[in-house]
Order: sequence, then structure tokens, then C-alpha cells
Amino acid sequence: MSRKKRTHLRGERGQAFADKIRGLPMEQILCVSLDIHKYFHVVMIHNALGEIVTMAFEIDIFQVGFDRLCRAIDEAVARTNAQVVLVGMEPTGHYFENLARHLDQRPQPVTLINSFAVSRNREQQMMRREKDDEIDVAAIGDLLQRGEGTSFQPVSGLYLEMQHLSRVRLSKVKIQTALKNQIIGHLDRIFPGLVIKGKLARERYEPLFVTDFWSCQTLQHLIRVCPDPGKLARMAPQDLRSAFHKQGFALGPKTAAKIITYAQKVLLPDPEVIAIRCQLLAYDLALLAQVEWLIAELEDRLHTLLQQTPYWVWTQVRGLSLTQVASLAAGIGDPTHYTYAAQVFRRSGLVSGRNDSGTRRHKGKGKRVVKTGDVYLRQALMTAIMSLIRHQPVLHDYFTDLHRTKHAGVARVATARRAMGILWAMQRDQHSRSLVLKRGVEM
Repeated sequence: MSRKKRTHLRGERGQAFADKIRGLPMEQILCVSLDIHKYFHVVMIHNALGEIVTMAFEIDIFQVGFDRLCRAIDEAVARTNAQVVLVGMEPTGHYFENLARHLDQRPQPVTLINSFAVSRNREQQMMRREKDDEIDVAAIGDLLQRGEGTSFQPVSGLYLEMQHLSRVRLSKVKIQTALKNQIIGHLDRIFPGLVIKGKLARERYEPLFVTDFWSCQTLQHLIRVCPDPGKLARMAPQDLRSAFHKQGFALGPKTAAKIITYAQKVLLPDPEVIAIRCQLLAYDLALLAQVEWLIAELEDRLHTLLQQTPYWVWTQVRGLSLTQVASLAAGIGDPTHYTYAAQVFRRSGLVSGRNDSGTRRHKGKGKRVVKTGDVYLRQALMTAIMSLIRHQPVLHDYFTDLHRTKHAGVARVATARRAMGILWAMQRDQHSRSLVLKRGVEM
């Protein structure tokens, strides 16, 4: 249990819920539970005793569905003389956001129920007797009437713009990765041995260049100038240099000779395969250039917006790039929605393990990371912590000490929690040097 003085078994959140319903008859506390789907939602209305007021029904995602939901809530309120109305739903992807925003404006404050908690709760014996379509909504309602979940706080302004820019950027980065893999696949068929990946393969064979393919400008220029090893093998070094120069690429005589010699060693593939794949390679290279341009544009917009937020102070932290800070800021949102760093970390869904005897066994390997919460915030936080561990001595030492007795994943999550506390204090104080992490070393 926390060292802080607690007045409720579930801490501040539990106390706030108790204050909200104190003195009210259970029959006059109305719970509206929604199971969110892509094209429809399942609704059930019940009181705090668990007695169903309105049987489960479906609404669509259009205005008529929202109007039907509002009428059902109003009728239930009038029928029960409800004093408090609780609305709960799972934060399912982005599908819940539009409905939650409209309910919040009604106003009908929305509580977001943790998906993992719903999954566990539906396994209770009482939930197994429900119809398939009603299992989740009943589990959500059971948690809602117990005061579980967190308040929905809609994002707006520049944080809303950052959120969407960051998510689109992430999707484009995935496309970029897929295209790069496809390009390597083309080259494996056009020019076998041009790209040699993996430690064991590099120990057995000497690659054309030691540098990784996507870090080697000469290799990337080569596949744009002449990826066909048969043509390369017949070229003179000066011819290859001229071909490079025509496209504005530099190439020295020694490197040109090295490339031609390497091409002459290749067991040439079928000329028809080379012709087809060279055409496809050109398409993917052009598409990759467009995707990379778009990623750069999105990052520029994110960096500009980041300067207008209190998170800009994090850009002074060694180990964090502008894009990493922007992704974190987009995932966290408005800092005024939080009181302390633990709320941010909890929202990420990262849990390093409970502090009880049942999970201290087997050197921490039994401490399972429960992946719930905001996937975008979690990904941004874990990407940042991997960089911070490499560049910040104190976080590196903290991770190393934990890793001696705990699984690497558990150690990373615990280090992320500590780093989040430090970063949050910097954002709060707007001073990157306000915290000394190690004797004589500042972040």
C-alpha cells in the first residue's frame, strides 16, 4: 500500500466516487453501460443494485442512434427519479470517441472502463449466464456501479491536432517499414547477395559494404541507377561513375570498381525475373520517397505545435529527439488533465508487477506486464525509455540493477515509471536542470 495517507480502499478515485453517491438510495443511481462496436453499440441501463431498468438494446452510429440513446436515458431517469447518472464504456480504439464527446456535451459525463478489467470481470460466474451480446455490457455495468474506471476528458485544440498528426505519422512509418522490406525482397531476387543481413551471414560472407543498407547512401543510389548485376558486370568503372553523375550522385573510381567486381561474382537470376522486379522496384522506390516526404511534413508540423506546449522543455533532455517528445506529448495530451505523473503512467497501461509476496518469486519472472490503456501513449513511452536508458547514466544504472534479478521487460517498465516521474517534474517546473540525477551529472 502507498505510504500516502488513504481514506478509501481504492484511494482518491474511490473516495471521489463515494462522495458522489453518498446518501443516495441505490435505486436512484442510474448506470448506463455501453459496449462499443464499429458500426453499432449495445446499451443496458440498470441501477446501482444491478437491477435492470431498460433491457439491452442496440443503437447505430448515426444521429438516430444517439437520439434513441438519449430518449432511453431520459425515460429511465424519469421512471426511477434518478439523482445520479453514470455512463460507462470501454475505450475501444477510436470508435468510442465520437459518442463519448456527444454524451459529454449533453452533459452526461462518461467513465472509461479498462478493457482488461472488463475481460476479467466477464469471467465471473454471474456473467456466464448472460447472452453473448450482453456479456460485455453486463461486465461494464458491474464495474461502473462499483466506481471503477476513469473520467473521459476530451482532447481539444493543439493537443487534438497533435494527437491525430502523431497517429497518422505512426501509420505512415509502418508503411515505410513495409516498403523497405518489400524493396529488400526485390533486391534478393534481382541482385542476390547485395544485401546481407544478420550477424551469422556477415561472418560467413563479406558484404559489398559493411554499413547497413538503409544507412549506406551509395547502395541506395546504386539500386536507383542500375540494380541489374548483369549490366553492372559488363560496365567499365568510368561508365558506372558517369551513370551516377547523371543522376547527381557521387561515386569514386575505387568504389565503382569494387561494385563491378562484386557484381561479376553473382549467380545471375532469370533475365525475365530481373526485368519484372526492376520495374516493381522502381514503383516501390517512388512510393517510398513519397511516404518519407509525408512523414517529414507531419514531423515538421508536430515540432511546430510542440513549441507551443509545456512539453517543449523535454527537448533539452539528452536522449530524446524532437519527434519522440512530440509523440509523448500527443499521447499524454493536455497536462492540466493530470495531477501527478502516476496518472499518466497508469493511463499508458504499463504495469511492472504488484508489490506482494505472491509475485516476488522466480526472480520477478512471474510479474506479467498487463497491456491495457492507451496503445499510442504506451508505444511512445517505451520508445523514449529505450533511448533514455542508453543516454542517461542514472536510468541506465537503475535498469541494469533491476535486470539482475528481474525480467528485462519488467525492468524496462519500472524504469519507464521512474523516468515519467522525472520528466513530469521537469514539465511542471519548466526547468530541465531542476533535478540532479547523479552526483555531478544533470539531465
